[in-house]
Amino acid sequence: MSLRLLLPLGGSALALLLAATTVSAQDYDSRSSPRTTCESHFNKTQQCPFEGHARLARQLSVTRCVEDDNWGQRRGMLWVTDGCRAEFVAEEPGRGRWPGRDRDRDRDGERLVCESYENKEKQCRIRVRHDVRLVKQKSITTCTEDRNWGWDRRGVWVSNGCRAEFRVY
Repeated sequence: MSLRLLLPLGGSALALLLAATTVSAQDYDSRSSPRTTCESHFNKTQQCPFEGHARLARQLSVTRCVEDDNWGQRRGMLWVTDGCRAEFVAEEPGRGRWPGRDRDRDRDGERLVCESYENKEKQCRIRVRHDVRLVKQKSITTCTEDRNWGWDRRGVWVSNGCRAEFRVY
């Protein structure tokens, strides 16, 4: 159908075209296991409580869910962002790993100094794969996670005079 034919029909033609298009959820695991659903709505980051090592069991979104890119895990929490919506299951020990693949492969992490001056918030961009740890406080102001510093997969933020060195994993 040409664009000229669609234009006179307006929104109703677009609605019919979209209704005819079906999107199916991608299922990575057909076995019935307890599942946790974690969904990013409007591309916002969402955290969901989760115990054990997470494995994506069923993708619910059109957006492809990619571990360490738009979903991951830290400290008993799953996080999803940028439109990833999926069901997750706890991975059985020894399953789903390639020989030699180890999460501790970058155990030293990457050094990052992030500093808030004049009590202003500062965003320090760095790719976070797994975790961030404060290793050395440089300010007189006490740096407290979730109060005047924090992180997400895109980097570290500091505010209210927190200045510190971090290790990014």
